[in-house]
Amino acid sequence: MMDLMAYYSPVPTDVVGLAEDDAALMARLVKQWQAKRTRNALRRQYRDMQVNVAFLGASVPPYMRDQLDIVCGWPDKAVTSLASRCMWDGVTSPSGEEDPLGAMSLLDENRFDLLVPELVDATLTYCCSFAVALPGDPVAGDPDVVVTGADALWATGLWDVRRRGLEAGLLVDSADDNGKPTSMLLLTSEHVTRLALGDRGWVAVARMDHSLGRVPMEPLPYRPALGRPFGRSRISREVMSITDRVVRAGFRTEVSSDLYAAPALLLLGADESMFQNAQGERTPLWSWYMGRLKSLPKDEDGDKPDLQVIPQQSMEPFLAMKRALAAEFASATSLPISALGIVQDNPSSAEAIYAAKEDLVVEAMNTTRSIGYGLNRIVQDAICLRDGIPVSEMGDEVRNLATRWRNPAMPSVVSQSDAMVKQIGAIPELAQTDVALEELGYSAEQIVRIRSQIKRAQAGEVLDRLLASTPTPAAPAPQEPAEPTGVTTGGDAG
Repeated sequence: MMDLMAYYSPVPTDVVGLAEDDAALMARLVKQWQAKRTRNALRRQYRDMQVNVAFLGASVPPYMRDQLDIVCGWPDKAVTSLASRCMWDGVTSPSGEEDPLGAMSLLDENRFDLLVPELVDATLTYCCSFAVALPGDPVAGDPDVVVTGADALWATGLWDVRRRGLEAGLLVDSADDNGKPTSMLLLTSEHVTRLALGDRGWVAVARMDHSLGRVPMEPLPYRPALGRPFGRSRISREVMSITDRVVRAGFRTEVSSDLYAAPALLLLGADESMFQNAQGERTPLWSWYMGRLKSLPKDEDGDKPDLQVIPQQSMEPFLAMKRALAAEFASATSLPISALGIVQDNPSSAEAIYAAKEDLVVEAMNTTRSIGYGLNRIVQDAICLRDGIPVSEMGDEVRNLATRWRNPAMPSVVSQSDAMVKQIGAIPELAQTDVALEELGYSAEQIVRIRSQIKRAQAGEVLDRLLASTPTPAAPAPQEPAEPTGVTTGGDAG
């Protein structure tokens, strides 16, 4: 099980070599980080199904709780079902270039296509994650700009309400095996300071100035609000409460299923001597019950023992309880109830299936909008750091860069194609744009290949037409041999 105390490791409160204003920011950042990490660690436990739930003590014996390992994966389902519909698909610009300002090349060097899903997953788990752009070290093999990220367990920031952005940020980029931080980054609008844990405490070991004019760190929140700029977690208090009830219901179901398999018997008029062998040893009741031939002698009055069977307990109430909890969980997370393993008796129609996932699609669209804003700014930061200019001097092309996301509804190829054919029929010029290919479901890489192969095919056709239209030069006419000079024919002689 995850040790919560791993997140209570010492953090810097007094850093040698840190400026006074930076020390004040550091104290505020550390205080906020300490206040949030306990709850964030608890959400991680629910996500990993490593939490111990509280029991009432009436329905499940203590010894059975220790022997049974019953967990609930619904919190993980709440995160992954939404994260799988938030699919980053590159960067676009108003000019329509395939690699605007070299942004895609810069992001590819940092494997941004793998980083974004990790950031989205962390955002939905904790409430937000953080994307960071830092100057690279070419000597160490870094690209010109390093773009990385961190979850709320290992990063935090101070929110500036007036600017609606970060005033400062803190990132733990290294820790030992016990979860004790050993290296941190303090990020401000003017510089990035690296802090390291030495033998005598924390020391500011390096300072990297930059000219961005803003903190090179962006929060990526889920469902932000005015009073909660860092958003909310998908693993909310309601989700955790329902999960606890599901686990307790699972224990009760497991215990009741054993009782259901072995119905209770009530034997009247029998004494203990009837369940002893010839040596006087007691015969286990289970062996007697499972035996093929069962017999009991009459008592001293000649009466036969009376055997009565207590009716078996039905499992339907437990299954109904699980269905009710699943419906409650689906309502809290905008999931279709079928995603929680509850199968309806009647098969759903196509319209019913779409209606069931509509709330989740809307959640995905809102999530990509809030996360996309932070990603746009971090791409701007990376380009400005590469070019060595402040964000106030970046051109309109950089300012208007935007992240592109796949359609979270994930429509079928047939319905997607049919819709685009109708739109192109109304707007024929749409067929010549990349937007049409995007709406048809092609990824950014596929669009580049399609455009490249179309251009190659068109170039070949142009070459064929040029060769066909070029006139073939006429062959030279045969010439008669010239007569030799000074030679007369035989008719003129004499």
